Amino acid sequence: MPLRPGVQLPGACLPHEVPRLVALAERHGVSTLWATEVRRDPFLQIAAVLGAGGRMGVGTAVAVAFARSPTVTAAAAWDLNRWSGGHFRLGLGSQTAAMLKQRFGVEADHPAPRMADYVAAVRDCFVALRRGFGGHRGPFYGIRRPALQPGREPAAPPDPAIMLAAVNQRMAETVGATADALCSHPFTTPAYLAEVLSPALARGARASGRSVPAVVQQLVVVSSRPLAARQMVPYAIPAYREVLAHSGRGALIDGVLAETAAGRIAVAAKLLEAGCLDDLGVVVARDADQLASALERWSPLCSEISLSVPWFGIGANEQMEAAIGLMKMVGRL
Repeated sequence: MPLRPGVQLPGACLPHEVPRLVALAERHGVSTLWATEVRRDPFLQIAAVLGAGGRMGVGTAVAVAFARSPTVTAAAAWDLNRWSGGHFRLGLGSQTAAMLKQRFGVEADHPAPRMADYVAAVRDCFVALRRGFGGHRGPFYGIRRPALQPGREPAAPPDPAIMLAAVNQRMAETVGATADALCSHPFTTPAYLAEVLSPALARGARASGRSVPAVVQQLVVVSSRPLAARQMVPYAIPAYREVLAHSGRGALIDGVLAETAAGRIAVAAKLLEAGCLDDLGVVVARDADQLASALERWSPLCSEISLSVPWFGIGANEQMEAAIGLMKMVGRL
């Protein structure tokens, strides 16, 4: 694992605010700056990092795959990778069906096999961009001319690594079969990662004759337990029920779901705080020692850790201040 974890840019961070964070990240030894798709376009955020002269690793963790065509995703990743000198990693997620429709107005059936074909299509687009011709034909995506302007791309670095988010076993198997790393969600537990996701990742890799991909674990770093619980409520959804049911907390997650459906968010948060908060990927840390303790707990389960600040119920200015404090904390590890 890197000496320092990576840090996610605040979801509300505007491009003109990025250079300040880049300078802080370099000063405090942050290994990677990540961008995630919660409010801004993550590819534009990474472009802002590179435009500010950032020399650390960069990547999306994660961008929503099915909201974009594979060609659009591949083109953005290709250019950012060239710009970064080969230090860009493309992290993709499927997002839930309900959120895809509510946020992006699109629908995508069969997410696991669709994602496998999406990754294959992106890789084929990389080939086409490198040599100036080529395409992809698969069960979900058919692309004849991703490189509209023909001609070889001179001196291009190796293709970007592709990482995929997964919460359930089926998608974790897809990660193992197709991707370079698994992006593990903060709404997970050490036991679920070790006993459910990691074996599924290995099964997928074994079935495809591949090495087992790495695991990048995201942890949300917050200043208080109530704030920590508030961050986890939006992820307590039916699609993620198995995370808690796996450790015998099926009744707890069902209670949280019922309270959320009734609009009693504060009650749902208190249930999570009392019943499982210390097991989830959300860390209450006010100093480097507390953060180091959390990293020691999660490090044996993954190859890399990405830290993020809270964003649910947090304004843009508060997010920025939290990110600045987090980077300083990383520097004191």
